Amino acid sequence: MRTITFVRENITVQVSQDTTVMEAARTAGIPLDTPCAGQGTCGKCLVRVKTGDTETIVRACQTNVQENMSVDTHIRQEENHQILTGAFERRVDFSPSSFPANPENAYMAAFDIGTTTIACYLLDGTSGKQICTASQINPQTAYGADVISRADYCLKNGSDELSACIHTAVNDLIGILAQKGNISREQISQICLVGNTCMHHIFFSFPMDSLVRAPYKPYQKGLIQKKASAFGIEIHPEGQLFFLPVIAGFVGADTMGCLLALRPDLSKDMTLLVDMGTNGEIVLGSKEKLVCCSTAAGPAFEGAKIECGMRGAQGAIDHVSFQDGVFQISVVGNQAPVGLCGSGLIDTVACLRKLGIIDETGRLLTSEEVKALYGNQIASHMTTKDGLPAFLYHRDYPNVYLTQKDIREVQLAKGAVAAGILLLEKHLGITHSQIDRVCIAGAFGNYMSPESACTIGLLPAALRQKIFPVGNAAGEGAKIALLNKTEREYTKTLMNQVDFLELAALPEFQDCFIDELEFPDSI
Repeated sequence: MRTITFVRENITVQVSQDTTVMEAARTAGIPLDTPCAGQGTCGKCLVRVKTGDTETIVRACQTNVQENMSVDTHIRQEENHQILTGAFERRVDFSPSSFPANPENAYMAAFDIGTTTIACYLLDGTSGKQICTASQINPQTAYGADVISRADYCLKNGSDELSACIHTAVNDLIGILAQKGNISREQISQICLVGNTCMHHIFFSFPMDSLVRAPYKPYQKGLIQKKASAFGIEIHPEGQLFFLPVIAGFVGADTMGCLLALRPDLSKDMTLLVDMGTNGEIVLGSKEKLVCCSTAAGPAFEGAKIECGMRGAQGAIDHVSFQDGVFQISVVGNQAPVGLCGSGLIDTVACLRKLGIIDETGRLLTSEEVKALYGNQIASHMTTKDGLPAFLYHRDYPNVYLTQKDIREVQLAKGAVAAGILLLEKHLGITHSQIDRVCIAGAFGNYMSPESACTIGLLPAALRQKIFPVGNAAGEGAKIALLNKTEREYTKTLMNQVDFLELAALPEFQDCFIDELEFPDSI
C-alpha cells in the first residue's frame, strides 16, 4: 500500500501500488476535472506531485502511484464557478401535495442535476416563496465530461459508484439549503429532481444497456415518486422524492422541466426551445403539436475538448469583440485570463469569421495571410500549435489561445444543433419565418451572444430578433412540479404528447449535418 496526501484538501488515503493519481483522488472524494474520462487526451487533470525532494506536474489519469507522495490538485482546478440558478418564471397556483409534517413548518427543495453542474432551490411550504439557492459542480465530472463517458463507466463497473456520488451531492446541498434557510433538514418534506436521461438512470441505478445501444430507449420513463430516505437523502423521515418523467433516450426530465416552465403546449405561438449543454435538446411546436430531438453537440460549449477550454469560472474569457481595430476580451472575475468558456468560444469564432480570419470551411488563416489582409498588429495575434495556425488572445498571456482543432469542435457542435432545428422544421412542415419565439435554456445559452450564435450558424440568422434566454428553465420546472401537484401529474400526459425524432435514423440527417458544418457565407 502507498500513502497519498492531498495537501490542499488535507486528506490522506492509502491505495495499492499502480493505482493512478486520479483513482486515488476519487478514493479521497476529490473530483478532478477529467473531461476525457481518464483517457489521457485532454490534459486537464494536471496536478503537482511531490515524492521525496522531487516535484513534477503530471496528468493525474496517466500517473501511477509507485511510492508515497503528496499531491496538489490546484494546478488548474477551476474555482468560483458561475452556476446559473435564475430563470424565466411562470406563475402557477400554489397547490402542493400534502406534507407529512405540520404544513406551517414544511419546506420543499427543487434540484436540476445537470451533466456539469447541480442547482437547487429551497421553497417555503406555506407560500411557495423561494427562500434561497445553492449549487455546485456535479462530482460525476471526475468520470468524464459527457454522458456517454459516464454511461460507459457504469456498463463496465456498475452504477453504484456514480449513484452514490450524486446521492451524496444532493444530500450535501440539502444541508447547505437548510443552513442558508435557517431551518432543519427534517423540515424539508418534498424534493423534486430533473436531469437528463443518463443522470436519471444513474440516480436510480437503472440498467444502461438500452440507453447507450440501439434503439437508445430509456429503461424507465414515467414520473417517479419514492421515499427520499431510500437514497440516503436526509430530510423528513417520511419525505417524498419526485423525479419528473423523461421523454426519450436522450431527451430527459430536464427537458420536461423546461416544458413545464414554458408550457408551449398551451400557446398558439410556434416556439423553438433549445437547451444547449453537453447534449443539445431541441423542442419545436405549439398547442397543435410538439416534436423534439436530441443532438450530439458534444461538450465543446462547456469548455471540454477545447485545448484552453474551461467552465465559466474565475479567469475564463467569456466574451470577445473586435472594436476600433483591437480585440477586446472580457474575463470572469476581471483578472488575467487562464482559459476560455463556451460563450467566449462562440464570440471568438464569430469575430474571426466576420474578419475573414476563419473562412467558410472553418480553416484558420496563417499569420502571413492575416498580415496581407490586416497588417502586423492583427497578424501578431496569430501563432502556431502542432504545426497549425492558432489565434492568441493577448501577447501577454501566451497560454490562452484558440486552435484549428477547437474550431473543428465548434463546427461539429453547431452543425448538429443546426441540423436538428432544420429537421424538426421539416417534420412540422414549417420554415424559419413561421417560428414566433426562440427560447434558449441553460447556462451556456444564458451567457451566449445571440448575434455570435447566428453569425456562425449555430442558430438561424432569420431568428436573431426572436431569441431570448430563459435561464435555468429545467430548475424552474422542478419548482413548479412542487408548487402545483396538478402540473406535476400532468407531466405523465405531456411526456406522451411530444413526438420524438430520432435524427440518426433519418436518411437525410447525414447530408444535412455535413451541410451545416460550414459557416454561413453572408455575415
